[in-house]
Order: sequence, then structure tokens, then C-alpha cells
Amino acid sequence: MSAHYRATAPGVLWLAAGADLQTFRALAQTFLDHAPPLQARLEQALRLGTPAAIGAASHALKGMTVLVGAERLSALLQALERQARAGLAPAPDAELAPLFRQVMDEVALCMARYDGAEDGR
Repeated sequence: MSAHYRATAPGVLWLAAGADLQTFRALAQTFLDHAPPLQARLEQALRLGTPAAIGAASHALKGMTVLVGAERLSALLQALERQARAGLAPAPDAELAPLFRQVMDEVALCMARYDGAEDGR
């Protein structure tokens, strides 16, 4: 883990992009564009306590967070999804929103800086 990336692993996205910088940046931008509405949908579902909506939103967002190597956030989303699929309405996790913001910041940073090198400086 580098000093720049604590919540993500840009190398995961780099490999998914086939080590192609243009594809890497396009995928990172797709994450930046589409993850916030999914996060908002998840937060609303958590506030309303609707298991089906929690499960759907956490599953969709998890698919995106796995792609950017956000292991901790992906694990939190997996836990929410698992509880929701069991018919439970999990309470909002206090770590979720700050961790999501950190992931967003790191993806924006790696889009500008990462070139396939280990630490992306």
C-alpha cells in the first residue's frame, strides 16, 4: 500500500484495463461518474430500512468498488448485501460514507497520476 492510496489499489484497475492508460482513465472516470448516485441510493435505502433496495444498491456499488481495489469498502458492502438478502434491514454503518469519500478521492487522484508504477506518483 502506498502513501497515496490507503482505501484503493490502483493496480487492480490497471490490470482490469489491460495495462492501457487510456482504458484505465476511462474506467476510473466511469467510477467517478456512476458510483455517487449508487451510494446515494444505498444511503436512502439504509435510512428507509428496505432490505430489497439495500441489497440491490450494495450489490451494484460493490461491483464497482471491487474494480478499483477498494477492499475495505467492498467488504462493508458485501456485509450489507448479505444482511439485506437475509431479509434484515441493516443500520447505516458509520464508516461507510467517510470511506466512500476516501475511495472517490483516491480514484480521482489515481486517474490523474497513476501510470502503472507501484505507487502511482
